[in-house]
Formats: sequence, C-alpha cells, structure tokens
Amino acid sequence: MIDKIAVTTDDLCLSTLVNFKWFDELKEKTPDLKVVAFTIANYQNKESLKDSKNFKEWYKKRQDWIEIAVHSYDHLEPPDGDREDEAYWAKQARDSLKQFLPKKYGYRSAGWQTTNKTVSILKKLGFSYIAYETKIKDLKQDKLLPVRILNSHLNDSNSLQKIYREVLKNYS
Repeated sequence: MIDKIAVTTDDLCLSTLVNFKWFDELKEKTPDLKVVAFTIANYQNKESLKDSKNFKEWYKKRQDWIEIAVHSYDHLEPPDGDREDEAYWAKQARDSLKQFLPKKYGYRSAGWQTTNKTVSILKKLGFSYIAYETKIKDLKQDKLLPVRILNSHLNDSNSLQKIYREVLKNYS
C-alpha cells in the first residue's frame, strides 16, 4: 500500500532555476507542499552551485520546503552510473552540494543509470536513499519505501505541466 506521495523534480541547476516558478506557484496554492529537487552540482562543468551567489539566495528562500538531493556532478554523457569511476563522481557531487544537503540525503542518477555497484557506493558515501524512476529505496533499512513518486524534469515544460495538475489534484 502507498502511504504518501513524493513530489520530485530532476535537473535542478542554474540554467533551470527560472522553471522553478511552477513549483513556487504550486507552493502558494498548496502550502503543505514539499519537493525533493535532484540537483546537478556543476552542470556541464559550467555552473558550480557551491560557488553561486544566485543559487544560495534561491535556496535560502525555499529551504523550508525544498530538499536538495544529488542528481549528478556534471550531467554529461555517460551518466555517473555508467562511468568506470562512478564512486569518484558520486563523491564529487555530494561534496559540492554538501552545504545544501539535509542530514539524510538522497541520490538519483542522471538518466536513472545505475550499476550493480551504485547502492554500495552510495551507502559508503553516507547517502540515506536512492530514488529510481518510480521507487525510493531506503539504504539504511535496505527496503523500498511505500511512496508514490510524482516526478518532473525542470527542463521539460510538458512534465512540469503534468506535475502541476497532479499536485493540485492530490493536495487540494
């Protein structure tokens, strides 16, 4: 049985901050809304969030309802989960986003690409959960959580419109 809904979005970076207006508007209409934003630490090695004043200001205004989670370091091809040095890139992303991460932080690989080593790497790095396309796995308890995921991509207006409607339907 599904106990709750997790509202998530992928591809948060400086280039997609403007599209977060969808969630800002949803928050006004649904005050209890919480969003997990799977975040790219340094999109295409051009947008380092740890050094960005704009991102820090953006986050400060939303930190009570946005949970930052790791999406990748650079979002380049191949995705982190297809790289031979997968552990290195997961650590780079985590370390770059550390100041924004909650005590229990999560991970979703770009393109949902994972290997048979991904979970053990994340556990060693202290991640609490991994989110797949439709499931979330608690890494401490090693079990899937009873959560329905409503996911969007910040660079895809169709998925943003869909999540907007879904959230209003489920939270209103």
